[in-house]
This record gives sequence, structure tokens and C-alpha cells, in this order.
Amino acid sequence: MEWPDLVESDWATLIAKTETFAQSMGGGSAFDSMCERITKAIRRGDFNDIYDVLEKRIGGRALTWLWCNDSEIRQLSCRASVLRTLVDLQKPRLTRTTFLQLCRLYFQEFDQLESLEEGLFGNLESVLGNQSQKMPRYKNVQVSKDPIVSIQENIDWILGINGPARLSQLARDNGEELEQKFSVLGLVGYDDGRYGDLCRAHYYLETLKDIEVGHWDPIFDELLKPSVNRAPFGDGKRIGHVALEVIIDRAGREVSEDWQDFVLGIAGDPRIKSSAASYQEWWKPLGNARVEKVRGWLSREDLKLFLQALEQYGIESRKADLQRMFPARRRFLEGLYNQNLIRNTRLMLGRAAEEVVKRLLGDDIKTNFATLDGVLSDKAIIYVDCGDFYLVEGSHNFKIWVYLAPPGKIVPSYDFSSFTHGELTHLTPAQYRAMYDLPLEAVTHNRSWQSKVINFLSEHGIELDIESLLSPEDYRGHLSIYGYPVVETPKARVPEPKELPGHLNVLAPSQVQKRSPPTFEELFAERSPANAVDRFLRGRPSVPHSERRSTSRHREPSPPHSNGLSDQHKTVLGYLAHNPNVKARHVAALLGFPLKEIVAMFAGPLAPYVERKDMHTWVIKSEFINKFK
Repeated sequence: MEWPDLVESDWATLIAKTETFAQSMGGGSAFDSMCERITKAIRRGDFNDIYDVLEKRIGGRALTWLWCNDSEIRQLSCRASVLRTLVDLQKPRLTRTTFLQLCRLYFQEFDQLESLEEGLFGNLESVLGNQSQKMPRYKNVQVSKDPIVSIQENIDWILGINGPARLSQLARDNGEELEQKFSVLGLVGYDDGRYGDLCRAHYYLETLKDIEVGHWDPIFDELLKPSVNRAPFGDGKRIGHVALEVIIDRAGREVSEDWQDFVLGIAGDPRIKSSAASYQEWWKPLGNARVEKVRGWLSREDLKLFLQALEQYGIESRKADLQRMFPARRRFLEGLYNQNLIRNTRLMLGRAAEEVVKRLLGDDIKTNFATLDGVLSDKAIIYVDCGDFYLVEGSHNFKIWVYLAPPGKIVPSYDFSSFTHGELTHLTPAQYRAMYDLPLEAVTHNRSWQSKVINFLSEHGIELDIESLLSPEDYRGHLSIYGYPVVETPKARVPEPKELPGHLNVLAPSQVQKRSPPTFEELFAERSPANAVDRFLRGRPSVPHSERRSTSRHREPSPPHSNGLSDQHKTVLGYLAHNPNVKARHVAALLGFPLKEIVAMFAGPLAPYVERKDMHTWVIKSEFINKFK
């Protein structure tokens, strides 16, 4: 006989209310007293008393009720050992109420049980599986929609870390809403915890595949919650990883601001060093192709910020030449982007340029940028990766540098987060030449700068749609002087990069080994160098040993307070004596001192012995060189 739908619906509501009542059963003065006794025992760490009360049925009900409703008691006492004792003492099986409260604890906390004790999640799952088989079965299971019956009949999938994914998939396969599926399984009231949240997250992931491209959807708000996107999905991935894969794969080369904000809201900007914790956590599992795709999206943001800084500087400085040239520079960079040539960019801002951008955009700066030091503090510079060629372009008083291969090791690397003028204009070109032995072009921004860039690329086999890079006037001027560029040579072959010589190889701050600075005696003792590193640290003496011995017989100028130098001071002076013209930051990196400390030494206790050669270099005064060799 089939019950009418109305009767079955009313009966289901009544059962839900009964289950809620059943789980608080045992209340009253005796139950309250037992809860108070257990709470006091747990707070004073008296687990012998806990084990005594667990021999009573009311003790089991009280403890499991506290685990569900008191986070402090759960944190202090919910352990596998206590759970095993509860099961052992409640013979021959747990009461229905105690079992249902353990079910509630399981569905409420789910994988977060592991934060209480490693292995607790699996232990509770095992207890529920075993105890469910000992529970009596109702004959009319169709009407009762009992959670115990659901666990008994679906034990192969409803429990376990993959349970939420399977439940949400079953709901979709059957064309059901999640709430409807919970009701069918008798889990109404059990879906308001972690298990239910994960079911909804998995259900939403499938929905992501159907939402309109580029539009914000209410499920984004749910997936942006860390408690949801950090939840496990399977195969070592999280819910957030799968959501990112769906959105990134569905988006094209151009992405809406809503979708870009969603991706960055979960994973952050991917243009950071690969060893960073957030990169390892979110971007590495997505694969390099997706990382590069998102970096391509963010190139538009970088270009916008660079051009805004450039335009604003021209306005504020009232420099007519900068204002006059701005449209041409904007047209050139945006033309490259519109030709789908730009694969990646990297924005660099000096302090003054950063203030300009923040003044224009407020706190709405989403991009991750490097900083510029020294004479570059008022500039904005952008590195542009176009695949077949690479540009380093500055806002003002800075040439546009054109490369046929990645420009050295520091500019393209996110391990380096700040740059100086010397690094961009001397070290980077030197690294590029040493690695590839290819030509480059450094072009001053005069009236014909675009033509020089276009002609250089054309001469090396790279063809551009120049009409989209130039204004109509500049385009006609280029054609009248140079004609349309014809690529007559094959594209320049980029060889495998060579190893950099030692003087051009710069370690990123994160790669410098943290070690105690060597003492003066360890670094410069008269002994044979043990290895290549030792030889490099000691340097090559500029005066032969025999000459130094004879020279030492002559009296040298006595430096003031020389006997007051510490071992660290002597180490630094000894290194400078053996390695003239070395930059201060290289001394700091190789000897293990912070750069600020080195500079402070030069300005303080070492000032009588050194002189400043340029902005980055101090050298030993000539009269003291042999003193510290």
C-alpha cells in the first residue's frame, strides 16, 4: 500500500521533529548533572572519572551531546582513545540517541575532526560503520526516512572523505536539488555542518560549468569562503583548485573583471616567486599553462597602470615633450597587446610612481609589482614578454630596450622583487649577451623611436602589423622614410642559454644561504684554498706573496683605532682588499651580512679605511690595502 503524498510529507516533518527531540533525550536534572560532572572532570584532566561515567548509558549520551554542542569540551576530550572507551563500555551497542549524536558530530565536523587529533576522522567513521550494523532495522523504511537506515543501506559511499562528492553527484544524476536529496536520505538537520557545506561546494562546481561566461554568479560568494575553497576534493586537490580550473579553462584570452576578481580572490596574483607559499598552495597544482594564461590576463592591468603613471607624470611635471609623446607610446604598447603578442608583463614602480598610481586608483591595485630603487624612484618601468622578442620600457629618461631572448636572469624572475638602474641598464644587457650572444637595441625616445624598434625586429626576422602600432601620421612618416618593413631573413634562432660567469651571476635574496659570517682568520688564513668557493671568497691577490712579505717589512700608515676593529670589520676589509670594485650588496650576500649593516659599517667604524667609488661600491684606501691582505 502506498501512502498519499500529503500523509508522507506530514509524517516526514513529524519524524524530523522527533529526531531532534530524541537527540536531547535524557535531559532533566540527572542529565544536566551528568553534563556538569563530565565538564568539570575534563577541565581538570580527570579522565578516570570520565571512564567511570561512560559505563552508564546517560554518561554516553551526555558526553556525545557535549561533543556536539560545546567546542571547548570537544577540543579537550574528543580523542580516539575516549571514543574507543565509550564503545567498549556501552555494551552490546550504543544507544540510538548516542549513535545519532555521533552521527551529528561526524556530519557537523567531518574532515575538521583531524584538527583535534590525527586519525580521529577515520576512527569515528569506522565506529559509525560498525555500530550502524548493530542497530535494529525498521520494517517500513520507506516512510521513516531514518538516517540510521540511510547509513546502513549506503555505507559504501555515504561515509568517507568522498561522501559529499558522491552525494552531490547522485543528486545531479537524478535531477534533484541538494535539499531534496538530504530529505530523501533522512539527513534533514545534518546538512548544516561541514559535510553539507562540502556537498554544496561539489554541487556548485558542476554549476560553474553552466553559468554565463564573464558574469558574476551568487555561487562565487560561496566558493570564495576559505572554509569552502580549502576543503578537500580528491586526488590531492581542493575545491578551490577545481573551481579555478573550470573558470580559467572556460575564459578566453580576454577575461571579465568579475571572473578575474574571482580567480585572484581565491589564489592571489600568480606573478610571484615559485617558492612562495601561496604559489605552491594554489598555482602549482593548476599547471603551467593555466598560470601563463592568467598572467596574460593581468598584462592588461599592468599596461593600464604603467600608462596611467606615465601620463600623470607628464601632466604633473608639465613636461611638454612627455605629454606630446604619450599617445604614441600608448598606441605602440596597446597595439602589441591587440595583436595578441604580449604573453606576460612585469610592472616595476619607484616610490614616487607608486604614490601616483595609488593616488589615481586608491586601494584598487590588484597587480603585483616590483619596486625600483635609487635614481629610479620616480619612474615606472614595464617588462613585456612578446614571445619572439622582449621589451623593457621606462616612463621617462629611460630608453626602450629590445631583446631577442629573455633578458638575463633577474628581470624575468619573480625571485627578484626590486631593481636598480645599474641592474636594468648594465647587468641585464651583460647577462643577455653572455647567455645568448645575440644583438639588442637600446632606443632613446625621440621622434623616430618606434621606427628604430620596428626596423631592428624586422632585420632579425620578426614581422609586425605596424599600422596598429602607429598613429596614421606616424605610419605615413615611417612609410615615406623606410617603406613597409619586409622580413627577408629568417627569425633569429635563440640558442640554449650559456652558464653565466661568476661576476654576472647574482643570487636572489631567497637563494642566499643563511650562515654565520666567517671570521677574518678563517677567510684569509695562509692556507691552500679548499674548494672553488673558498678560492672565490679569498680572491686573487693583486700583489705576489713574496712582494707582500717584503713590503710588510716597511712601516705602513697606522690607521686610527685599528686595534679596535672587530673580527667582522676585519673580514669585510679583508674581502674588499682581495676583491677591489666589488659592489656592497655582493659583499653582503657572500659574507652573510644584511646590506644595511654593511653600509652602516662603511659610514661608521670602517670610514677611516674605505672610500666610496660610486653609489654601490666602496674600496679600501690605497694606503691600507696591504694592511688587510
